[in-house]
Amino acid sequence: MGRVKTLERSAKRGLMRFVGGFLRARRMGVDEFRAQRFERILVVRQHNQMGDMMLATPALRAIRETYPRATIGIVTSTLNRGVLANSPFVDRVFTYDKRRPGSHLAMLRALRRQKFDLAIVLHTVSFSFTTLMLGVLSGARVRIGSTSARVGDLTGSYLNITLPLPAPEQLATMNEAEHNLFPLRYVGITTNDLSPLIVPGDESERWALHASESWREGTVKLAVHPGAGKMENIWKPENFAAVVNLLGRARELTLVVVQGPADASTVQAFTNTCDVQGTIVKGRSITDVAALLKRADLVLCNDTGVMHVACAAGARVLAIFGLTDPVRWAPRSPGLRMVRAPGGDLRALEPAVVAREAEDYLRGRNAGSA
Repeated sequence: MGRVKTLERSAKRGLMRFVGGFLRARRMGVDEFRAQRFERILVVRQHNQMGDMMLATPALRAIRETYPRATIGIVTSTLNRGVLANSPFVDRVFTYDKRRPGSHLAMLRALRRQKFDLAIVLHTVSFSFTTLMLGVLSGARVRIGSTSARVGDLTGSYLNITLPLPAPEQLATMNEAEHNLFPLRYVGITTNDLSPLIVPGDESERWALHASESWREGTVKLAVHPGAGKMENIWKPENFAAVVNLLGRARELTLVVVQGPADASTVQAFTNTCDVQGTIVKGRSITDVAALLKRADLVLCNDTGVMHVACAAGARVLAIFGLTDPVRWAPRSPGLRMVRAPGGDLRALEPAVVAREAEDYLRGRNAGSA
């Protein structure tokens, strides 16, 4: 598999060099760029997981703050359409559905009808040739973007300006929200607010108001999401159940369990060992989930997309981190508290440690990372 991936990447780089030889993007200096007036801006970032997109929302905020009168569109994946649907930072969401190649032409036509002045191609977590080409095919008169060390400077072919990325030693201690902003600051696009944001919308708020009746008044309203998109980020669901059991000995709880599309067996293992009977929420949109979680007294979860969504909604979250470095990957949210597994090994993290952190948070203490 490694050899196949290597050959695939080599083929893509060869194709990129070949196509780039036919393109002519006029080189532009930073001062000239800053003097431009952009009224229609397109952001292209269709290749990210949900957590990565949530960490990019401060970059979208920066674009909105820098160009408050501009119409801003974004190309994103089907997975992330929901988290951006009601965002105050974008006016229109274009969905790139890689499972439906037949829809791509219609999307490109819709992009070109907008006659964008500026296309911003953002690459941080990984480089995507598809993202780069979408920026070109949008027809925007000015194109800027970051690439990668392997790809190098694309100014003069695909881009009018290639935006810099931080050096590896800088990136080692840089939060991903700041990483997303780093290239934009080079051309004067910036913000001082690195917090994520999701806006559920009226329909989701109405649903959540009804669904939150699962939590009884006078009890601790607890939400648990024991799953994760990456298997290596999953703390055993039986451990989450043990935490809930420990909390339930000291106070009365009512419980909501959030189940994602791939979480059926994880949620089953949790409920099999949890003494508190909970209401399972599944098959809901991510905006419904966000609207519900912000009504909880505490959200207990792994380091996963739901953690980012809960933080972006303003929920109080206690998240379990294993190998992932929270300095780099945790959202900048005042409602987030973290427990890091000893040595990054989730097997070494005891439920009693997490339960103590949860108790401290529920009591209103400043519960820091364990």
